[in-house]
Amino acid sequence: MTDYLTASEAMERLGVKQQTLYAYVSRQLIRRITAPGAKRSLYSREDVEKLAARRASNTPGAAAMPAWQADSSSSLSTALTQITPEGPMYRGRLFSALAAYPGRIENVAELLWTGLLLDEPLAWEHDDIPANMEGALAALQLPPGQVPFLRAMATVSIVMGEPAGKELRSGSTAGLARRLVCAYAGCLGMLTPQAAFVRPQQGETVAHIVLRALNLAATPEHLAAINAVLITCADHDLSSPTYAARVVASTGAGLHACLLASIAGHSGQYFGGSCDRTEDLWLAAPEPGQARAQMAPGIQPGTRLPGFQHPLYAAGDPRAQFLLRLAEQLVGPQALEDIYQVIRETETATGQRPALELGLVAVARALGLPRRGASALWAVGRSVGWVAHVIEQRLAGQMIRPQGRYDGR
Repeated sequence: MTDYLTASEAMERLGVKQQTLYAYVSRQLIRRITAPGAKRSLYSREDVEKLAARRASNTPGAAAMPAWQADSSSSLSTALTQITPEGPMYRGRLFSALAAYPGRIENVAELLWTGLLLDEPLAWEHDDIPANMEGALAALQLPPGQVPFLRAMATVSIVMGEPAGKELRSGSTAGLARRLVCAYAGCLGMLTPQAAFVRPQQGETVAHIVLRALNLAATPEHLAAINAVLITCADHDLSSPTYAARVVASTGAGLHACLLASIAGHSGQYFGGSCDRTEDLWLAAPEPGQARAQMAPGIQPGTRLPGFQHPLYAAGDPRAQFLLRLAEQLVGPQALEDIYQVIRETETATGQRPALELGLVAVARALGLPRRGASALWAVGRSVGWVAHVIEQRLAGQMIRPQGRYDGR
């Protein structure tokens, strides 16, 4: 008996399909290795047996449960995104390959939403944004430069939302999703000194809307960079904000309500808040070269600098490396030397490697984005994945209702 099982053996032991096995691997419930001299994957027998025992302990009575309580396990099956050592794969396609070709967030969105990847670069048609959008967003405005981006996204969701019954009867989920993503991109204008919502125009891609909102030139380099960032951020399996969208979707709520749940989750300290703290570390220094001195107290064993070490990537977050290379292509390696110095010292002192947040901040600095531009792009890109999970959860036809284990005293 070996310490590892083949995929078919693991699926048979667990009684699951292939996509469920991949979901267990992506959430580190089962360790996977590549067989020496072969391309096939092997799965830890110990992990499979532990998971099988855990599933068996929850099995009695499950068949008798009503449909609205059907999914009480700790995992969900998904065919959308697999986390690999090379980074997330969207329906079997590595994020970096999709950023290179077709190279548009619209194409990746349709891939995640429908399973179809078109070679032709897409540009969505834009229905009219509600006339009261500017007024609704104006009510949020704080002193210049302090408009909370996620609150703007939430406002857009409320203004444009439709009752679930109307949305489903009309089959307008995909159309509403496209309008919302484009409107979220227009919210980036709230980060500029003008603090103004930018309405999508016919023929504009999402990247065009982003650049116009941020008062940046729509050069081929800028368009490619924005698309690459959005594609990198599009999905990352069942992170907490994404899971929140699925929970709300399982109740039969409208798309806008599901996205509101994700936006709320993304505002937490471990997601958008982490990116904002990473940005603040670099913006706090009067000059880029002085950033390292201000970070020195955090570069110590046992401490964690914001923007370092994602728990799913022990060997380093490939999304961060991809975005750092992208920033280098925009401004040259010398302009990022202070970031690279901190990376080297942090890795040497703590063993921690860059995470997505640091890559986002590096690209935001290379593009000259306003404060909170890094986390805003993350949220706009991730909204594409949230929509995909809402659609997938609806197709599952089950309410997510975990069963609590009473531990009262």
